[in-house]
Order: sequence, then structure tokens, then C-alpha cells
Amino acid sequence: MTGIHDAAADGYQANSDSYAAGRPNYLPAAFDDLIADLGTDAWVELGAGTGIATAPLVERGAEITAVEPVDAMRARLEAALPAVNAVAGTSEAIPVPDGSARVVLASQSFHWFDYRPALDEIHRVLIDAGALVTLWNVRNQTEAWVQEYTRISDRYAADTPRWHTMNWRRAIEADDRFTLEREASWPNPSPSSPDLVVARLLSTSFIAALDEDVQAAMADELRAAVAHLGETFDYPYDTQFEIWRRV
Repeated sequence: MTGIHDAAADGYQANSDSYAAGRPNYLPAAFDDLIADLGTDAWVELGAGTGIATAPLVERGAEITAVEPVDAMRARLEAALPAVNAVAGTSEAIPVPDGSARVVLASQSFHWFDYRPALDEIHRVLIDAGALVTLWNVRNQTEAWVQEYTRISDRYAADTPRWHTMNWRRAIEADDRFTLEREASWPNPSPSSPDLVVARLLSTSFIAALDEDVQAAMADELRAAVAHLGETFDYPYDTQFEIWRRV
């Protein structure tokens, strides 16, 4: 697979509205930590989406080239962050020169990559001792309703690449051009509601690509699962990152 996975291409192009509405923000402390460690110069973000990670980094002074292959997602990023250099491209064909990036960021995206060619490209564009950062918002599965959310969502997952398989992590660990420098994690409860939980469900790539009647039935099932929580509640996430140093 070189380029963009069909589930991501179809789902995110069709339903960028739900993605923008339903995806949680990352914990601000994670960006404070990353900027303090890695500085603000020459960031390249792969799979930048609608700019959920881009915006807080720009607010902290980071100079970012945002690479996003899905036109609908990139259009939203450009509208929200007109000063950012947003370009079409993929992790396997990064449109920046050799040795031009101090940091390559993959926020909620590395699991989509074709790992070996992507790591080849990341190695190419990073300076010596540059850093690859993998950044995630991960659902905390300790609450029963989140487990039910996962059951409803995963019904249609098939072989779609997912964070929880850890295939992405094993691929980086197996590449001796990168070494894990450190990792960090924080609880990141996100204010939510039945509407926002449904939007989060519909923003999932393989669900966004389903027929509307199937999506509607899943939304009804999920609303029933969270009805006891009331009109507002927290969605339990953890924000985490890994810093991989280019050897």
C-alpha cells in the first residue's frame, strides 16, 4: 500500500464534517512538553487532517508544513489556519527537501502509513538527530459505555489499520535508524454529549464510508448506550506521545 488507504480516502473525504466536530483536542500540556524538548523550527506534520494538532503548535510558535492527502480535510485546515503551509502529499512521498525537518509529527496517523517507505521518507527529510513524534488521543476503555462504543464501532472495522494493533509501533522499533527516546501520557477527559459521541463514531474512517442508513442505525444504537449519562459527560481519553530519535 503506497499512498492512502481506501478507508481513509473514502471515509475522510465523505465525512470531514463529523471529523471536525467529533474528534477531541489533545491535552495542551503535551504540546508544551514537545515544544520545550524539540523547539519550534522546521516541523513537518504528516496526515495533518483538519489541523487538530497543527493549531496548538502554531499557537506556540512552531513553523509547520502540514501534509494532508485528503482534499476535504486539507481544505478545512487551510480555512482554519490560512498562515500554515498546507500541501498535498503522503507519508510515502513527503513534498519537502532532504534534511529540511527538525521534527516530523504524525498525529493520530502513523497507523495508516505504509511503514517501510514512510520511514524511508521520514529518515530522508529529517536532519541528523532529528525527531519523529507519534501523537495520539486514545480511548480509555475502563468505563462500560466506552467498551460498548468500541463494540459498536469495531463491527465494521475488518482489516482497517488501527492504533491498538501496535503494528505501527513494532515497525518503528524494528527500524534501527530510529530509537525511542522517551514517551509520556496524560489523562485527557474531553467534554462530550450524545451528539458529540455520535459525531466521533461517524468520524471513524471505515464508518464514514458506510451507507447512510447503516450509519443512522449505529448512531441510534450508540445513543441508547449513552442515554443514562445525561446531556453532558466526559469522554475518557488519554493523550500520549512517543519521541523517536533519528540515529
